[in-house]
Amino acid sequence: MHVEGWAEELAVLTGGLGHLFARPEPREVFADLIEGLLSDLGRKNGRTMAGRAGHATPHRIQKFLGKASWSSDALLAEVQAYVARELGDREATLVLDDTQVIKKGAKSVGVAHQHSTAGRPATSATARSW
Repeated sequence: MHVEGWAEELAVLTGGLGHLFARPEPREVFADLIEGLLSDLGRKNGRTMAGRAGHATPHRIQKFLGKASWSSDALLAEVQAYVARELGDREATLVLDDTQVIKKGAKSVGVAHQHSTAGRPATSATARSW
């Protein structure tokens, strides 16, 4: 997905969530993080997303995720309200997909020994889309 094609609309959306953050720095990093997650980067981690955003190091993104003061519950409520308002339709059907991808290594992010849809316990990563 190419974020550049709708960067202005995304900036309005992330800017509208700025009230969730007490300081301007987390607001900026939040927008960088969302753009990175939605981008076509091959690997999405702090270093690659920081590079995409023009940061010299991944420190700002890591600090935002690990130490910045913000409420994930408040963000979730805002996203739910946005989805209901912008995409909601009485005739719509919501599809939740809990796809799991079997992994061979133990060093990938999010990999753990867990039940998988393959029908047997395995090391897998869960990809959720909703």
